[in-house]
Amino acid sequence: MLTVGVVSLDTKNSAALLAMLQQTGLVQPIPQWDLMAGDGPKTASAVPDVVLVEIGRDVKTPLEFAARLHRLNPAVCTIAISGYQEPSPDLLMQAMRAGVREFLSPPVDPMIVREMLERLVKQKGVPQAETEKLIVVGGAKGGVGTTTVSVNIAVQLARTSGKRVVLIDFGRPLGHCALLLDLESRFSFRAAVESLDRLDSHLFSGLLASHKSGVQVLAGASNADDWDRMSPASLARVVNVAQSSFDYVVVDLGCNSSSEWAPVLRLARQIILVTETNVTGLWSLERQITMFRSMGVDSSRLRLVINRWHRPDDEALQAFEKRIKLQIFERLPNDYKAVSRAVNMGAELSRGQNDQLVQKFRSIAEQLTGVHTPAAEPKRGNFLGLFSGKG
Repeated sequence: MLTVGVVSLDTKNSAALLAMLQQTGLVQPIPQWDLMAGDGPKTASAVPDVVLVEIGRDVKTPLEFAARLHRLNPAVCTIAISGYQEPSPDLLMQAMRAGVREFLSPPVDPMIVREMLERLVKQKGVPQAETEKLIVVGGAKGGVGTTTVSVNIAVQLARTSGKRVVLIDFGRPLGHCALLLDLESRFSFRAAVESLDRLDSHLFSGLLASHKSGVQVLAGASNADDWDRMSPASLARVVNVAQSSFDYVVVDLGCNSSSEWAPVLRLARQIILVTETNVTGLWSLERQITMFRSMGVDSSRLRLVINRWHRPDDEALQAFEKRIKLQIFERLPNDYKAVSRAVNMGAELSRGQNDQLVQKFRSIAEQLTGVHTPAAEPKRGNFLGLFSGKG
């Protein structure tokens, strides 16, 4: 990720600017500097990739700081923000002489800042794997088991990779991820959206519930009215904050994947589409794939998962693969009893219930991360495996 610093004479403004940068999902914050105390980097290596400088009534101090950074490291991308007014031609000239590359006027659109940072990512050759951490799970239609798949993929990601995983529940009208993991959450995604003016990684972490597997969960709506005035663009900013502080971000999108969700879908490194082998499920999935392609989503990012699979389904699936020119990523065997028991007890699937189904989720996680781990030995004397403890 790009490293970023924020410079402002106002501590509150500095925190808000830092939050906005984190909401782009492309930067990693570093310790900030106090202009009044004369703080600042002393060597070229200490200068971050990007510095956001707020220019208020005091023009001289911020621009002198920007000039010092430029002398230390001419490669730094300094972005100036005028805190009070449209910049005059004279101010623009002063900023350019101080090494400022971009000048923004309030109110600043976070998406414009993201576009600027994306250009810089390409210029510096930052690997995409560092900036694209999002795995979206969507259902071809309701009732195909999207949330069960989301929950178990997130758990297996945490266990196979040993890295930080957050599960965000955007299922509509109500979210069930926390329920399936037996978690009581004080906050939901609505609290994150309502705090966008100051939402950074620290505040975001305070909204999460922790599961014993290591997965952190941002709960979904407990009331359908929570969706009032919630736009996919604002939810994308929440996702970006998650990407700035977690190794993997799993989003349960339910069956919400219409074109209005483009701001979220375009952030995804991979989109897992869940369906069943029946006429309505495959019909809906085919139209969903067509929609994604029309939105410019690369087919290589799509992963098709067949839930509740039976071996006789393969003939129909082979014909479906040929028609859509896309292969099935994984087939999850049908085991209604094991899945129903896990849902009712508020636990992820675990060894001792259906090893084959658990191994399928492990396989998905390993293919998503490229990390392969040996299968754990089942615990003896525990009929329900990991069911015994609450999340």
